[in-house]
Amino acid sequence: MQTSSFLYQQQPIFFRSSGNGKPVVLLHGFGEDSRVFDALLPHLPDGYQYFLPDLPGSGASPFQPTISNSIDAMATAVLALMQAQQVSSFTILGHSMGGYIALAMMEQQPAVINGMGLIHSTAFADSEEKKMNRRKAMTFMQENGAKAFLKTAIPGLFAPAFVDTNAAVVDTLFQQGNDFSAAALVAYYEAMIARPDRTEILRQSQVPVLFLVGDEDKAVPMQDVLQQVYLPEQSMVHIMRGIGHMGMLEDTPATAQHIASFLCLLN
Repeated sequence: MQTSSFLYQQQPIFFRSSGNGKPVVLLHGFGEDSRVFDALLPHLPDGYQYFLPDLPGSGASPFQPTISNSIDAMATAVLALMQAQQVSSFTILGHSMGGYIALAMMEQQPAVINGMGLIHSTAFADSEEKKMNRRKAMTFMQENGAKAFLKTAIPGLFAPAFVDTNAAVVDTLFQQGNDFSAAALVAYYEAMIARPDRTEILRQSQVPVLFLVGDEDKAVPMQDVLQQVYLPEQSMVHIMRGIGHMGMLEDTPATAQHIASFLCLLN
């Protein structure tokens, strides 16, 4: 695994890369950094070069308020990063907020994306109830800090049975989030609240779209995603039974197999 950085708007965006071959970008979600894919990566197929950015404000990448508070701005930053690597086309796989960014990337530069995966993610905009809940969480973070928020939020990302039997995995995700600032997490929530509905991007997609869905996902409910899977011209849909919002940690081999099947489809 090689760690590199890309200077964007006078600040570095760090990313890691592994392997050789066709480029695949793995975009992490809210309250995560690129390490969320570390367990998954060894299970993914050879013949690809995997790029794992830390979004501004996550992991090693410093917080950039004017980028982190906009899904579109983060999408533009990731596109610029890939252009700087002289990658002219790639597959984009986004987990949760990473999927929102992937959709925005598809909207901005569809010609560079040869396949897109929404891993526990959605093209719907936030409902009014979701926006209200995010705003309450923002107030909590501003008053109590990022660590206190993540301690309460992270267990709810997993299926309850997984939490009961895999406390170490849940705790590792929490420990990886120790360096988040409340300002960065609040900015991400602002970005998610403001993002538009992008179901039209799915409808217009000229490339295959992968949907990984957890049937116990409370953050991105299965029924919401199932309303979208018919929109692209070509979809690959996997419903993961007994899985919440974190399939790459809850069932790493199955998640890797679904991604491998999708990458094979693109060849």
